[in-house]
This record gives sequence, C-alpha cells and structure tokens, in this order.
Amino acid sequence: MYERHFGLKTNPFRIQANPEFLYLSPKHDRALATLEYGLLERKGFVVLVGEIGSGKTTLLNYVLGRLPEDVTVAFVFHTNLSKSEFLALVLSEFEVEAPEGDAERLNALYDFLLAEYQAGRRAVLMVDEAQNLAPEVLEQVRLLANLETGQQPLLQIILAGQPGLSKTLARPELEQLRQRVGVTYHLEPLDEEEVAPYIHHRLERAGAERLDLFEEAAYPLIYRHTRGVPRLINQLCDSALVAAYAEEMEQVTADLLEEVAAEQAALALAPEAEGAEAGAAAAEAAPAAPIPAAELGRLVQAVERLEGHAAALAARPPAAAPELAPLLARLTEAVEGLAAARAEAEERHQALVAEVRGLARALERHLADHGAAVGPRAPARRHFWRW
Repeated sequence: MYERHFGLKTNPFRIQANPEFLYLSPKHDRALATLEYGLLERKGFVVLVGEIGSGKTTLLNYVLGRLPEDVTVAFVFHTNLSKSEFLALVLSEFEVEAPEGDAERLNALYDFLLAEYQAGRRAVLMVDEAQNLAPEVLEQVRLLANLETGQQPLLQIILAGQPGLSKTLARPELEQLRQRVGVTYHLEPLDEEEVAPYIHHRLERAGAERLDLFEEAAYPLIYRHTRGVPRLINQLCDSALVAAYAEEMEQVTADLLEEVAAEQAALALAPEAEGAEAGAAAAEAAPAAPIPAAELGRLVQAVERLEGHAAALAARPPAAAPELAPLLARLTEAVEGLAAARAEAEERHQALVAEVRGLARALERHLADHGAAVGPRAPARRHFWRW
C-alpha cells in the first residue's frame, strides 16, 4: 500500500517466512551452518530451537531452496497429531500412499527410503513447530531414525521448534532420542546493534531507493519494543510505515514510532477483553481488577492516534488511493472497539478510586475510635545480602 510513497518495489516487512529476505546475523549464520553441517555429515538428528518469530522457519525455507536435486524432502509443520497421523503425513509429504495400520505404514516408508538410497538419492524430513509433538510421537520419530543401511541413516531428520522442544527432549523417557541428536543450536533474537542492519537489509531486498526511512533515534526504540525478535520488528516497522504514509511523512520519526508501539500494545489487550466477555457471569461476581494508569494512558493514546489516522485517510481523494478503503474500514472498526474498551476502563478505574476512598475513610474512623494516630508508616528495615 505504501510502497510507491517510499520508493519500494514490494513490502519489506511481511511476516511470511520468505527466504529471499533472510538476514544472516552472526546468530542466524551459525544456525545455518549448523543445519548445513548436519545435512552434509549425514547426522541422524539436527535440532534447532528458538523463540517465536526468531526466524527458524525462514532458515528452514532457505535451506530447502538450496538443497541439491538428489535430495527428497518431506516438510511437516502440522504437529498436533497422533503417532498414526504423523506417520501418514510423512508418507504423504514423500508422495507415498499411506496404507492402513502403523506397521504397514512404517514398512511402506522403509521401502520408499530404501528405493531412494538405491537410486543414489537422500531423504530428509524437516519438522517445524516440533514443540507440539507429543512424547509418543517423538518416540515414533526416533524409530524412523533407526531405518538405516548399517553404515548411514536412510532418513535425516531436522526438528525445529520453540524452547518447549528442549524441555520435551529432556524427559527421561526420551533419552534414547536425545542421544541420537547429532547437532543442536539455540537461535537467539537480534542484538540492539543488529536491528538497523536488519531493517536496512529488508529495505534493500524490497528495492528501496533510500535507506533512511527510519530516523536514527527510532532504532533503539524498535529494539526496546520488540526485544530484537525479527517477526515483531517486521510488525512494528510495517505499522510505522503505514502511519507515516497516512501522515504524508517521508520518514518514521521516534515520536511516531512510540505512538505506533502504544497502539500495538493497546490492541494486544483485545484478546483479553474477549476472554473477559466470555466469562461475564463470573466477572460480575468478582471485584473489578485495577487498571494501571500507564495502561489506561496508552489506551487513550491509541484511540486518539487511530482516530487521527482514520481522519487523515478519509481526507484522501478516493481516486488517488482507492486501495485505502479496506484499511479505513479496519481502522474505523479498531477505533470503535478501542473507544468502547476505553470507556469501560475509565468506568472501572472510577469505581476502583471510589472503593479505595471508602476504605480509607473506614480505616480513619477505625483508628480514631481506637485512639491511634493516622500518619505515615515507618519504612521496614532493609537487609542487604552479600553474594
């Protein structure tokens, strides 16, 4: 939508795992080297662990696109499956018809892998979102790794997942699988000094005519709000460019970025509001939870900011930007939702203030009745421990 305004050929911050936009930071470069080493050395198991949005799927897609033609790959990313369903899916990815029964399916897979080996081809199984695999399914995966010629495995397996995968693999009943892991790597988020090069890299891949779409003061803020997680960086930068486009700005300033980050923080509260609505009966019986002043302030800023975006977009001539209609509808809906949440939050806040004041008056009366003076309480004595 904003590509022409900023001189871009495509959107640089899509959250899809596009290997063409892979930024090889030192951490990602080492993760890539780990994957390639495991494949080249024909290690039975390779494990890649990383936080949500750290770039694991993008790395897998990058490796997938660089594999030679003599490698047959099955890529599995649906992992909430039973043992039988998982085995059937692996066969389907290898384009092998899955017979009935686990034993028959295992034999069919063995026959396929043996035929690939005899034809001089290698078979690789990539499992993304592997943290969702149940222990019994991981045990099934270990059995697949047992299919070998006596000299090397018929099937190489890459497991990629969130940190929960490491916890699952640490279970005592999976010690045999753990011993078969050849190489492993934990992919960490970007460091603060890597954020600007990461953003510049994506802008270059998107055909940017200039790289100063974000002012220098914005980069530390981007790191602070995203903790260096690439997917969160993409989301924040994309929203910031939309906001700058709506304001007809040529650059994302630090102030604008803070406003956009406040909007995202407020919108992140929406699922919690939906959950509260689902449990309305229980919520009515329970006392209202306090709304922190900072959260309430961010909510107010988000509403005002979205109202400004909606007004700015509505003022655009339809002929100049017909593609803005869907965005305007989404912004209008978001404004209405946030306005309702803001009113509810203010009402809860006022009720809490009234309740606290009532308790304070009751406490004063109680102390007065018992002859105690009302005054500041002496701070508790602090103990300092030497490590």
